[in-house]
Amino acid sequence: MPIIEHNSVPMPAAVDYRRQRTFVSREQGAASLTINEVELQPGWEGRLHTHPTDIAIMVTAGAVQIVIDDEVTTVRAGTTLLAPPGVPHKLINKLWIPVRMLVTYPASELETDYLE
Repeated sequence: MPIIEHNSVPMPAAVDYRRQRTFVSREQGAASLTINEVELQPGWEGRLHTHPTDIAIMVTAGAVQIVIDDEVTTVRAGTTLLAPPGVPHKLINKLWIPVRMLVTYPASELETDYLE
């Protein structure tokens, strides 16, 4: 059973206002689980999309806006978003600080269907 020390996994430089590092994946021996830490810089805006699996997005620092059915909600640290399969959503960071999130899904590869 691997023990993953988060500080030993480097966070790469931001590309297009986004950076990501992986804590759990096939590389660590997981058969069907992925956990990524994602940081979105101010000015980042995703595209509306869906996934065929559940996605849990735990906001650990900062805040982010989520768009679901044309409704925008600001979500702060200490909150978990659940995106059920097939629910269109997108994240936007128009705030002044980066947001950090742990993104968890029950697959080794995340399938994404973009709607815009």
